[in-house]
Parts: sequence; C-alpha cells; structure tokens
Amino acid sequence: MSVAFQPAMYYEVTARDDNPDCVNYEQTFTVPEFYSNDGVHCYVQCGRCGQHMEILTAALLDPQPEVS
Repeated sequence: MSVAFQPAMYYEVTARDDNPDCVNYEQTFTVPEFYSNDGVHCYVQCGRCGQHMEILTAALLDPQPEVS
C-alpha cells in the first residue's frame, strides 16, 4: 500500500515492521506527529533493526501542530 503525502505537513501514521529478523516483526506502531518532509521521501525507521517500516495509514492532523 502506498500513502500519498502532502509536503511539509504533519500526519498521524501507523507503520508495521516487515523485517522477519527483527524482534518487532509484524508489530504495528503509531507515530502521533509524523512530518512529511518533501512529501516523497517519507519513512518510519524501526528503532531496533534500523530498517524502514511499511506505512499502513496516514491521517492529516487538523489543526496542524504549531512549530516554534
């Protein structure tokens, strides 16, 4: 599944670890404030194995968080 992101926006995303060699294999994680950068190079990295996780869902935050 591919999620389309708008650039420079915050989302709440869920991501799954698909690395069978990782202790987090097949676990799903929520990232409450995920920044989309340029809208193209968006990924969640596993904190254990360092590999990119599959982004399953993305919901645009409304309102967007204020950045100071």
